[in-house]
Amino acid sequence: MKANMKYIMKYQHHPKQILLALSVLVSSQFLLGNAYADLADDAYQCNKASQKGDFNHALSLSTTILQQDADNLEGLLCKGRALNGVGKSEEAISTIKSAEKLSKSPLEHMVALTLIGNIQKSEKNYSAASTSYKQSLSIAESNDNREFQRIDNNLLGEISIESNQYQAGLDYYLKGHKFVANDNERADNYQRLATTYNLLKQHDLAIENQVKAVIMQKQSGTLDEYANSSLELGRIYMAANDYLNAEKTFNKLIQFSQEHGGAYYEAKATFYAGLAKSASGDHSSAKTLFTDASKIAKQVGDVELIKAIDDAIIIN
Repeated sequence: MKANMKYIMKYQHHPKQILLALSVLVSSQFLLGNAYADLADDAYQCNKASQKGDFNHALSLSTTILQQDADNLEGLLCKGRALNGVGKSEEAISTIKSAEKLSKSPLEHMVALTLIGNIQKSEKNYSAASTSYKQSLSIAESNDNREFQRIDNNLLGEISIESNQYQAGLDYYLKGHKFVANDNERADNYQRLATTYNLLKQHDLAIENQVKAVIMQKQSGTLDEYANSSLELGRIYMAANDYLNAEKTFNKLIQFSQEHGGAYYEAKATFYAGLAKSASGDHSSAKTLFTDASKIAKQVGDVELIKAIDDAIIIN
């Protein structure tokens, strides 16, 4: 059973990885998308290039902007993101700190401080990141900005989780959950709560919140988000030794994937169903499922998934 859990934890997004991915999404889509929808064209194109990961192009565009106006807030923010993207984190922080000093509105201060925190967090400088996020959170609370109260509490929760302070992380997520505004944000926060309760081995609460996340993703998420949320629910059932419900969850996802042409998720769910069978002691059924999953994965061509299945077959 331990071997099977090893592989399901290795291949499925680890809670920490999920939360890290979610912080990148915050900075790329919200902070520099909605907050600056009315940027001049160069600044808009610069931010767009950063969002696509074309950091060298973004750096070139930001340099052009700053040559024309050395105190251009948007140009400094974009340059900071671009510098971080090419691995110059110290220069990136210094540049965004310059932008923060030029900020006039509460929103501009919160954007800059949160971006600084994200870079510090990516460098695992959790103490500095915590300070940056708390500064942004203080501004959000003073200005009754619910969006940034959610964002900054969640980011502080991520730092706590990555520092293995699970209860502190849970407390921050519970605070952040008070400020959700739509089903997508609810799904995000239910997911955070579920993975944290799972880390705390409070399985009933983990399952309860992950079920809610799946429901929200089915209502408002993409097919990928719904599928990944379902896989996580199955994983949490397995962590609770509830293999019957884990199998039901994976089988439901297999059917969903077949109906929507999602061969990758069909392979992945079939693989996980095999792990659930193996963990429950039904090794014969597990081998059959692994074989089926391997065939589908090879058709899809996902090398990492193929290797995970092959390794499970050897151990099983």
